[in-house]
This record gives sequence, structure tokens and C-alpha cells, in this order.
Amino acid sequence: MSVDPITCHILDTSLGKPAKGVTCSIYYISPLITDKSNEGAYDLNSPETPFAMSKTDNDGRVKNWVVNPSLDNSTASHLGIASSKWSDLKPGIYKIKFLTGKYFHDLNSSNRTFFPFVEIIFQVENPPDNHYHVPLLLSNHSYSTYRGS
Repeated sequence: MSVDPITCHILDTSLGKPAKGVTCSIYYISPLITDKSNEGAYDLNSPETPFAMSKTDNDGRVKNWVVNPSLDNSTASHLGIASSKWSDLKPGIYKIKFLTGKYFHDLNSSNRTFFPFVEIIFQVENPPDNHYHVPLLLSNHSYSTYRGS
């Protein structure tokens, strides 16, 4: 099975295991600013509705996203989505939102987290990079991330 242009995974570092069943949402925030005089002038007002969602599998990974069925054709085309399949990565600013509070609550009702959710905002530049992987290293009181491969 092929993977979508942006994938992610979560490792629960407090357990040393993948975090399975975590709800993840992905948003398209803004196009890239190519004019050097406006660099850093992104409109980072996140849309309220993600263009796709998924849950991490047993290995803590999201390889394929479920595209929002109410996504209009124009937006889908702009994002490289055709027939509910995401195959073409478009440049821009993206965000992945991980519902970490629910994950920790479901593990054990006494196992609380300081972070009810984690949002990672990142930029996708022009090809040749046609795949981006966003790992999240998570414990109930800290997290880190990096550009994966």
C-alpha cells in the first residue's frame, strides 16, 4: 500500500512503545511566501476544519489520511487530492493536531498529561521532496518532534 505525501508517527517515550489509536487531524494553513520582502508574513490563522483525519495504527503511524468528505472540489484539487485520494503534495504551511489528552486518559484514568493536544506546524517546500514524515516523541509531560524521513 502506498503512503500519503505527509505521514506521521508517535512514540510514547514514557512506555517505550508506539502510541496507538491517537486521533490526528491535518490542516492546510497557508501558501508559502516567496517574496523575500514579505518573508515571515504568513497568515497562521488555522482553519477550523481539517482537510483529513486518521488514527494511529498499532505501530503508532498514520500512513494514509481519510479525506474530509465535505471538502469542496476546488480545495481538494488545490491540495493535490483527487477522488478522495491524496497523491500530489503541494507547497504550503501545514499543521498536524494530535489529540494526546484523550490518548493518555484512555491508557489509564490516573495517567494525566500536561498537553491535551499537540500541534505541529511545518512548511512544505517545492519538490523534489514529495514526502514529509512528522514524528512525535511523547510523554505525559513533554514532547519533541523533528523532520523525519
